[in-house]
Amino acid sequence: MKHFLFIVLWTFALTTSFAQGAFDKSIAEFSTDLADKLSLKSKKKVVVLYITDINKATTVAGKYIADVISINIVNNAGNFQVFDRENLSGIAEAKKLISEGYIDVDKAKELGRLLSVDAIIVGNYTVLSNTIKLTAKALDANTGFIISASMKDLLIDNDAGALLGINVSSSNNAGNTGNSDRGFNRPLNSNEQYNNPTTVNKECETKSIGDFCFENRRGKQVEVYDNSRNKTMMLAPSQTQCYYNAVAGNYNYRIDENGYVIAQGQILVEKCKSKTFTIK
Repeated sequence: MKHFLFIVLWTFALTTSFAQGAFDKSIAEFSTDLADKLSLKSKKKVVVLYITDINKATTVAGKYIADVISINIVNNAGNFQVFDRENLSGIAEAKKLISEGYIDVDKAKELGRLLSVDAIIVGNYTVLSNTIKLTAKALDANTGFIISASMKDLLIDNDAGALLGINVSSSNNAGNTGNSDRGFNRPLNSNEQYNNPTTVNKECETKSIGDFCFENRRGKQVEVYDNSRNKTMMLAPSQTQCYYNAVAGNYNYRIDENGYVIAQGQILVEKCKSKTFTIK
């Protein structure tokens, strides 16, 4: 089952289709840092799992980032062997372990055995106002412990915008820091939904206001901090709270649980609309 990937031309074409812009160069630098750390640990057989968003969801952007990391590592001078992630579909046990979500110590050791790798790379990204915060950890396949980690801010250029489903060009214009298409940094996040618009203040047109709500489905109390307005709301499990009559525009937010940041990014309050973001 040693289906190691020596990157083929069609995969490389997938990467170069976005050109070697600032976004790809940043991922390349990130990959080099990760590869150098793995070399110091003498870990040469690796698998790069999907890079997820902050809510652990698999996205087009995350898959692309994982593909580029794989390509850069396999082309690194350190002579790495990279397992072809696409071949996981043929290994039912490995696919099941990954689909269950969080990779703990036991799962990492089992994946290492199934895939015959030394290290398992997992990671996530958070979309901020102008950058993507990318983090990755390399787990020792024999012990399941973290042996190296990397973090980098990737510039959100047009290539990144295309992957995230946002319009970047208008936000790059001088004096324009807003973007009417940035709701949670994409037209509509998978965790975000529109509510009944008739609940919004009847003067929403003239006052240019809207509502934005957070629903907590995590089973623990969370704190939502509105960085833009320095406001905080506490949400018990299954509770929903809203910012009513908020001036339409972009707001930076952070969600904490037990003192740890579990999500952060940007919300878009739309005029005369009510939206809810579900915290999972």
